[in-house]
Amino acid sequence: MTNGNGGNHVPRLPACQSCYIKKVKCDNARPKCMPCMKSGHACFTVSLGGAVPVSREYIYELEQHVQGLQAEVAVVGGRELNRDHPHSTAGVTDSPTPTRPENDNQAPEPSIAIQSNDVISSPSITEGVGISFMSLLFADARWRDQNSKLLQNLSQSSGILETSVQPNSLPPAEEALAVFNNYLNGPQVLNPFLLRRDVQRLYHSAFSTGQTGPSSHKPDHLTKHDAFRTFMILAVGSIMLYRSGVHKHHPYGYFLTALQYIDTNILSRGLDSIQDLLLVVRFGIYHHIGTSIWELTTLCMRMCIEQGLHKLPRPAMRRKISLLQEQLQRRVFWECYMISQYSSITLDRPAAIAERDIQVGFPADADDEEIDAAEASGSFSDLDSFCRATARPSTTGNTEMTVFFYCLRLRKITSKIRTKFQQSNGTPGDGHALTMDSITASGRIYEDLEELLSELEQWRRSAPTFSTPRGLYHTQEWYDLLLMRERLLLVRKAIDLVPKRNNIPPDDLLLICLEYAVGTITKFCPLFEQRKITYTRSYFQMLFTAGLSVMLWVSVASNHDTEMMVKAADAVKQSEKILKQMGREMPDATPYVSVYEALEVHVLGKYHTSSRLTQQPGGYLGQTQPQDHTSPGMSGMLHDQSMAGGQHSVEQNHSQFSSHWPPLLNDLGSHHLLDHEPSTYASLLSRDLFGDNTFWNVEVGLGEYAYGDPLFLFSGIADDNV
Repeated sequence: MTNGNGGNHVPRLPACQSCYIKKVKCDNARPKCMPCMKSGHACFTVSLGGAVPVSREYIYELEQHVQGLQAEVAVVGGRELNRDHPHSTAGVTDSPTPTRPENDNQAPEPSIAIQSNDVISSPSITEGVGISFMSLLFADARWRDQNSKLLQNLSQSSGILETSVQPNSLPPAEEALAVFNNYLNGPQVLNPFLLRRDVQRLYHSAFSTGQTGPSSHKPDHLTKHDAFRTFMILAVGSIMLYRSGVHKHHPYGYFLTALQYIDTNILSRGLDSIQDLLLVVRFGIYHHIGTSIWELTTLCMRMCIEQGLHKLPRPAMRRKISLLQEQLQRRVFWECYMISQYSSITLDRPAAIAERDIQVGFPADADDEEIDAAEASGSFSDLDSFCRATARPSTTGNTEMTVFFYCLRLRKITSKIRTKFQQSNGTPGDGHALTMDSITASGRIYEDLEELLSELEQWRRSAPTFSTPRGLYHTQEWYDLLLMRERLLLVRKAIDLVPKRNNIPPDDLLLICLEYAVGTITKFCPLFEQRKITYTRSYFQMLFTAGLSVMLWVSVASNHDTEMMVKAADAVKQSEKILKQMGREMPDATPYVSVYEALEVHVLGKYHTSSRLTQQPGGYLGQTQPQDHTSPGMSGMLHDQSMAGGQHSVEQNHSQFSSHWPPLLNDLGSHHLLDHEPSTYASLLSRDLFGDNTFWNVEVGLGEYAYGDPLFLFSGIADDNV
């Protein structure tokens, strides 16, 4: 059996259908992957963009045929070389061919293509993830050649700052109180998977001795489990305080100490085990923890299912637990749902649980004390009866669950986005159904996009208001950012799937994508500069992706309005500034910053040479413009242009595409916007995402960087040996 990590550097194949459905890792072996070989199943690749699935056995036969032809060419070439240079001491076999390993006594030369093939492994990525159309940015061969060193750096590991941090002891009680209060007013507001009273109890248990200085030992009366949670809350609660200079102890030191108190039965404590893992997940969003956030959240959801938290409790069980305990169970389940939904859609991996399998309702929109009072009254047999009796309009006072409920409704829309666009993409094996669907694909995609954008707008209008905000999660600016981020995710998925002309997306969708990408950047950057938001891998990925989306519009849009071009260029510059600041704090992100800068210089520089905009006074390249104006015609564009007749035809932009071919995809002079025949462009732009290793390194790797394996590109995770 052949794989991609041996002597033969064969191309990396997408996952097979069987592994994709089962959510297991698919290797690169031929003629079948190892899981299919063991199970005896047929091994067919996942369908890409509606293409007919192909068996790996057929791929293997073709590769063997190609290798045979290459070997014959090498032999003939060697004979010709010996004939021309009879005294040469080096035979042709001293140079490696694509099908032969290097000579043992010859040091291998670095090759970006080979490195990329070896390290890339994202078996569940398919069309519709929202990134394949972005490969247009990397289609310029000259840019790739000039920046090959930057691209090679993506496959080199950077140092992790946390490796130099030492474990922390318990801080003085007064300092610990500030950290615990910060946890309750910050992370607890958005992620209430612990009871407030339990957090407060932990503080009083750990610091009840009245200590005034740090302690290197846990109090004798504190169990190992309580010590673990105490240090994890100190770790999560001190992140913002440490980064703002208020707290002097590194959060990672608390995390290291917490690990010392992990018991071997950490996964066998029922609900407590899920809560413990969620604490680790929350910390892992801010710091390197050596494992995948997505895998941890998937494990959490698996444990929820094993404990039946996704179902309604049996009547006999309901009589054994209090209303508050049932409330806590629901809070834990829906917290796992929220995190797994976003990480799964970012990585385009299957959801940890199907919507149809969820039977349990939302938690009650009430404070813990209110639920205790209901329990004492004896008037309610279960939590659902309490929820029905206390249903309140959204205009009334807020509870400790308000923000959680608001964000949970957003994740339900996220789940709908996944479902809608998976259906739009069809399923492998549909045959003629896929062909018929493609006829109406554009109209259906636009219809789904319109519907989901409307739902997101309604969600935003229902945002809670707080007269005295106690933190970021109580501010309208935070809700605006969530809206823009979700809009950008949605429109990128639509662009990925919509039929294109010569692989160029429709102008109206590109313009909407520009609006949401610029909006994401301009909403995030002020919050970051005001230190209301701190750096995370997730925010880095969001900002990087938004910047690339803006650059894509600059590259391929057929019409560049002056005002929009100014906004686009300013957003790219603003994003670069913040990415650099994040890169200084996260060394493993610096290769991406370098690639972003190189793309920015390339894209804006080419526009500079080919556009009259830069000849005007106050051109965008040297001056920052105000951000408070709105580009005309962006709002309501879908309804006006896309929904007429229930379908949208890409042919209506035929004249624009014919007369305004993208000027930035090849090196073009200022007076020669088309140096090549259209067929050359079509060939250049028709690169399949799975064949563009550079793009995989940057875009898919960033998703892994944020929610998958942080060292995805560096750790050899693509090892196919099972």
